[in-house]
Amino acid sequence: MRRETLELLRCPKCGVGGLIPEAEVAGAAMAFGPARCVSCGARFPVHDGLIDFVGDRAKLKALQQAMELPWVARSWERYVRPAVDTVLTRGRLDHESEYTVLRNLIGSPPGPIVDLGCGAGLVLRRLSRDFSQVPVIGVDMSRPMLEEAMAQVRENAEAADFVRAQVPLMPFNDATLGAVVAVGFIHFIDELDELLREVARSLKPGGRFVATTYEAGKMLEPMHRTAGLSPRSEEALRASTAKAGLVEFERVRVSPFLLWKAERATSSPG
Repeated sequence: MRRETLELLRCPKCGVGGLIPEAEVAGAAMAFGPARCVSCGARFPVHDGLIDFVGDRAKLKALQQAMELPWVARSWERYVRPAVDTVLTRGRLDHESEYTVLRNLIGSPPGPIVDLGCGAGLVLRRLSRDFSQVPVIGVDMSRPMLEEAMAQVRENAEAADFVRAQVPLMPFNDATLGAVVAVGFIHFIDELDELLREVARSLKPGGRFVATTYEAGKMLEPMHRTAGLSPRSEEALRASTAKAGLVEFERVRVSPFLLWKAERATSSPG
């Protein structure tokens, strides 16, 4: 983990303290050893550059448990995610078109980019190539997914850092991020209002949140929720976005998919 990325992080236990290597680190990156909170003293393991804020404390739903399986992580982007998309939405949005829209919605980020729910890293790797001027950071709760993403980044000689964390809390300091991207992720999250408040807090003024999700329709939504998913309508997304204080909501609809963005205001109203 690069020092510049470590400096963006804050302790998820006390919510205020910055993190420093517990022992002296040679060079510009921290590969191993604990990082310590300067406020509460909490220690978090770093292994092979991955900092772990979750440990063994995570409470997993059935779908999340599946993502902890190494074979799912290895085959996620090529086979599993397309199959899941087809089952959930009875249709598919090809990844190339999806990324092209996302890239346009991100614009020119004024700082680091976080890929929230980065999974095996397909989108993250493209972000690291297209936005090489800023740090790109993958965040996920699944260790096998992160390990697969890290392996792909190393194999392709790309640059990215990785954080194991459990949303809705975001382990980043206030107003430090240029963009937060969440591809096919927020329908796995129950606490969208809280997550968007955390995103708004972490973004720099003008920084954008860009996400993809799907609409299940009123008839099918109860069934999806029973399965542990949280699909939302455009109206619900707009309401949560406004409640978090994010502005400039825009969306691209490729039914039943929604690709949307909002941003942190560049100045206070009035």
